[in-house]
Amino acid sequence: MPLSHKDALRNERLNAVEVLLATPFIVVVTQYVPVLVTRLGASPLLLGLLTSGAALMLTVASALGPAWLRRVPDWPRNISIPLLLWRSVLAWVPLLLFLPAFQAEAIVIVVVALNFVAGFSNYTFTAFLSRMTLPDRLARLVSNRWTMLGIGMAVFTVILAAILDAFPRPVNYVIVCALSLAMSLVGFFVLRQVRPLPLDAQAAMRPRARLRDLLAHPPARDYLLITLLAHTAVNAPGPLITLQMVRVLKATDVDFGWYLAVFWVSLAVFGLFVPQWTERFGNVRVFAAACAGLGLQMGILALAPALPMTWIAGFIGGAASVMLQVTAYGLMVQCAPPERFEGYVGAYTAVVNFAVFVGPLVMSAMVAAGLPVAAGLLIAAVARAGAGALSLRLVTE
Repeated sequence: MPLSHKDALRNERLNAVEVLLATPFIVVVTQYVPVLVTRLGASPLLLGLLTSGAALMLTVASALGPAWLRRVPDWPRNISIPLLLWRSVLAWVPLLLFLPAFQAEAIVIVVVALNFVAGFSNYTFTAFLSRMTLPDRLARLVSNRWTMLGIGMAVFTVILAAILDAFPRPVNYVIVCALSLAMSLVGFFVLRQVRPLPLDAQAAMRPRARLRDLLAHPPARDYLLITLLAHTAVNAPGPLITLQMVRVLKATDVDFGWYLAVFWVSLAVFGLFVPQWTERFGNVRVFAAACAGLGLQMGILALAPALPMTWIAGFIGGAASVMLQVTAYGLMVQCAPPERFEGYVGAYTAVVNFAVFVGPLVMSAMVAAGLPVAAGLLIAAVARAGAGALSLRLVTE
């Protein structure tokens, strides 16, 4: 039975509420946990493990995702188990601060380990997202999620920072993690109310898709190549942005906060318009424009003579990021082999997570070997734009 328009709108509203409630969790795990372990005396190697180790766990779990869906094919059970385990990290972090020693090491180990179950929840959600709404409203659903994420990141980054500054450690992290966990659990129950179309019974029982079979489908093969290049280029300069802002441009915490605020506000605003652009120009052209915009963002950061110029980079980067996320998912859906969609989702998410793993490692190694930070940013700019140009040649609507 197809999804009704009423049910599709209901699912879209629930998605918007859920992602907003999950934002404090995302802020804590992605922004403040790295700051915490740094202040606890983590070595550069341990900080690298926090990022790359987590990405490696996500990659492995993504490859095992199709097996998870075959074993637990029904929503919401297949999303509930890994998601609850992943969000339990907010209970572990403050508890580990009471250890007498090796606090940073313990936090990194727990976060990296729990990213394994996070990979299963990410895979499951990616596989079901296109079943939560009507085909012609998919771009709107993805765009609305990113718009709400942008709003939440802009708001909760400030709120949680104020709480962290107002209390001594570990009290501050106990409060922040408790508040974020409570909101994320409410969001969890909201997500359970979403009613996507169930997986096809035949798909759930279908044998594991082999990579060779997926690569035999030209659009699927080409888009995996583009995904690898684009996401490697997007993630590789992550450490360099901080170095450029802080060491080269002498940004204070407030200055860097302005850059992030402009980025997230731009993402939230432009997320409202991306669905109309995809309807008018198609996913491929908007994807290529997003890659070009992300390249321009890096170019501006590399050549900026003063901090106010970085605000322009943040504005362009926020707009281009939401364009990329919306169209990347849309292209994944349209390029997947119809009879092997679930297997292709696993291959796609594994490629994305591998790019998150290898990109920063390669770029950091190049900078450690003597490459100037600005040169690294310019290399990333060219690679990002190149991925967009390649998409115009390889992928067709």
